[in-house]
Amino acid sequence: MILALTTTLALTTGATVTWSAALFVLYVCVALPLALHSLMHTRSTQGTIAWMICLMTVPVVAVPLYLVFGVRSIERRTKREMRDCGAESLESALAPHLLEGASIIRTMQKCCDSGLVGGNAVELLRDGNDTYPELERAIRGARRFVLVEFYIIRNDKVGEKLRDVLVERARAGLDVYVIYDEIGSMKLARGYLGTLRAAGVHVAPFNGKRFWLSSILRVNFRNHRKLVVVDGQLAYMGSLNIGLEYWRSRRRKRRARSEYWRDTFIGLRGPAVCQTMQSFMRDWHRATGENIAARVQVQPQPAGTHPCQLVPSGPNDGAASYWHLLVQEMAAHATERLWITTPYFVPSEAVYAALLAAALRGVDVRILVPRKSDNPLANLALLTFQKELISCGVKMLAYTPGVLHEKVTVMDRGLCSVGSANLDERSLRLNFELTMLMAGTEMNARVAAMLEDDMARCVPLTADAWENSRWAVRVASRLCRLLSPVL
Repeated sequence: MILALTTTLALTTGATVTWSAALFVLYVCVALPLALHSLMHTRSTQGTIAWMICLMTVPVVAVPLYLVFGVRSIERRTKREMRDCGAESLESALAPHLLEGASIIRTMQKCCDSGLVGGNAVELLRDGNDTYPELERAIRGARRFVLVEFYIIRNDKVGEKLRDVLVERARAGLDVYVIYDEIGSMKLARGYLGTLRAAGVHVAPFNGKRFWLSSILRVNFRNHRKLVVVDGQLAYMGSLNIGLEYWRSRRRKRRARSEYWRDTFIGLRGPAVCQTMQSFMRDWHRATGENIAARVQVQPQPAGTHPCQLVPSGPNDGAASYWHLLVQEMAAHATERLWITTPYFVPSEAVYAALLAAALRGVDVRILVPRKSDNPLANLALLTFQKELISCGVKMLAYTPGVLHEKVTVMDRGLCSVGSANLDERSLRLNFELTMLMAGTEMNARVAAMLEDDMARCVPLTADAWENSRWAVRVASRLCRLLSPVL
């Protein structure tokens, strides 16, 4: 566009196209409108100021960065596409199972499209060794439909097993739907997707069919959700992707074993399964424009005693992320303990302050992070948080056997959650995430016992780690903290 405008200017005036003319066009026709767009649409004050200063002072650098990271047309587009997704067809079926809850539950009910529902059975799946065989068994036993949604699907042994069982069910006449993320699964071979489609599997990228450059530019607003629903009776969700790194095997080489990714899934039966279906139906409609309600209608039946509430979050939330609110609410109401596991700890200022306040009140606040991370920038930013948190009483622990990738929280003795959202700005504001909030002492105790087992494999982080680092590391960590909104 800039080249076309500059060329037009040259032809009409007879002047030679110069860099100054190009920069003038860039500034007036692109940078200023984008600065106004940032003023009107960027959520945080800090983000608005940063983008406006950059766009007004260094437009050559800031304009392409803003087009990739700053444009927020997602809210209007998502709301428009969700109007006729069919998810509301399950509301009446869920109504008899709705429960009242504590203040955190009521807050989430006001924010989310889903409330607390009773009558659920929950199975805790500690890693890929527990999860993948269970997923395969459940999908092979499907009789009506299968819904699958993952951020990353790899074309390895784990991915091949998933492909084969989905192909088998589709050829048996079932409705099989798969949503994948274009960026997370960018290395997935076309042949993999072609095999699924040839067998009758309905496959869609999360952002729909787009020109390849458009998909590359839209690096934000990723579908980070992980979900499998079978016949409306079983649902599996959490933080595992489809890949061999989540599989723990003694036969693997020693180096491969050290790169094992520790993660958690849950299996659900009961009315909460319908809430996960509603989420998938919205995502499918967003990706394809199709309403699949008629093909996936179910009548939820009680299967246990656990109260659960699905907490979806994403850039279309409006004022704030539901997960953001959930963490703040947990920190504000915790009286005994608040344990959090996250692979990337780069919290917003509001969450950071809430965790400090909880620790200062005497709450047992523990944060588990991986000692070895796949995101070195997030690990550098973590250094800048350690001193104040640890000085205020927060216990920070680093998991050593492999990469800790689970996203789990435990609050006091009555609440816990398992989901896909990291404790960083990208998950809090940019990614589409799913978290299951579970009430009750039994599930809380089971999740806490799992975290205690993880803590036994951790080493404590120290408050003086930043001061004891090399000067270059200290500078890099500060710079990474400035980049926290996009890490």
